[in-house]
Amino acid sequence: MSKLKYTTMLRPDSRKVLIAMAEAELQSKELAAKSGVPVNIVYIARRGYYVKPVYLGKISKVLQVRVADLIEDIKDVSEQTAVT
Repeated sequence: MSKLKYTTMLRPDSRKVLIAMAEAELQSKELAAKSGVPVNIVYIARRGYYVKPVYLGKISKVLQVRVADLIEDIKDVSEQTAVT
């Protein structure tokens, strides 16, 4: 049995990712090229879907922020889990 996504992957906050991209003055394709991550992964992170930690780490290095600055707050995740 495979593990659930929320236990093995990170869910970035799309608004935080967009803000970091704006501050770094990077578009998705530029971010992908500089981080060595496929452009579709950058699009996925930008939309707030689950991403492997290694990809989010590479993206955060280029944006010069911590991974924790890009992911959803723990409080937000626990509220969503309680609702579903």
